[in-house]
Amino acid sequence: MLLPNHFLLLKCGMVIAITKFRTKGVKLMIIVLSVWNDRIAPVFDVAVQLLLVEVQGIKIVKQSLEKLPSNSILGKTEKLQQLGVDTLICGAVSEEVKYFLDMYEISVTSFISGDVQEILQAWLSGNFNGGDFAMPGCGKQKRCKNRQQSRCRGKSST
Repeated sequence: MLLPNHFLLLKCGMVIAITKFRTKGVKLMIIVLSVWNDRIAPVFDVAVQLLLVEVQGIKIVKQSLEKLPSNSILGKTEKLQQLGVDTLICGAVSEEVKYFLDMYEISVTSFISGDVQEILQAWLSGNFNGGDFAMPGCGKQKRCKNRQQSRCRGKSST
């Protein structure tokens, strides 16, 4: 019998029941931020370090630095899955990595830059606006997807 706070994972043909941790009715959420020199790493695909943050509600329960495999995209995404990550906050990310993260049902907030602690505090306080922390060139108004797209590609807009 499977309890409400369990879910099933199919791995190598075996079904495994995994318990999601709950304390006082609030689910423990695991957020990771790709880190380089106390800032968001510019490209997740080559990042080697994560700040893992366990959050309950808006309270940080635990923080730790985790190493990522440096030579394998699949190794990186499997590591996130093994850590039980719910959300990844990172810089640029390739479509290949995004595919694996989607497969593991890990939410991704990408093309972010800035100080890791500032971004984490904005996230926890509910004041996170991706535009405020957008990577240079992305623009706060998502210009690359709208009318000024030609400028983002280095072409003139004439």
